[in-house]
Amino acid sequence: MPIEIKDGDGGIGHIIVSRGTVTDQELIDCLKNDLTHDKKKFKKYKYILIDHTALTKMDITKETVDLISELFADISTVNPESIVAMVAYATYGANFDLINRIARLHELFVYRSHWETLVFKTEMEAVRWIREKVKVKFGIDNLTFN
Repeated sequence: MPIEIKDGDGGIGHIIVSRGTVTDQELIDCLKNDLTHDKKKFKKYKYILIDHTALTKMDITKETVDLISELFADISTVNPESIVAMVAYATYGANFDLINRIARLHELFVYRSHWETLVFKTEMEAVRWIREKVKVKFGIDNLTFN
């Protein structure tokens, strides 16, 4: 599966990792199930880590980008206090359409959701930022992301 979703740190974190090629239907099915199936679980999340560094191609339309950003905006109302980091880095020669889709998804995500969100080039930077924010905001300082 090109998208893996798991909880971390005993259920206070939510981690979404995409890799390889992701299509419209895969993204829609996976995120609709994750974001609409059980909204109660989102109340306990302190952080969400979205990692696209292993993504090589994203075959999604503008309409899918809009739909996904609406799903995130809706779920962000359940727990607007969560901290969200998105990891997206394109190496030389990367698919520019991929870069544009991720940039557009992040732009809509930031403007539509209620979460404090930043984009990072590496997972290490994102994890460091999440740790700092979660410690200050919630007093939790032992995150493992497992």
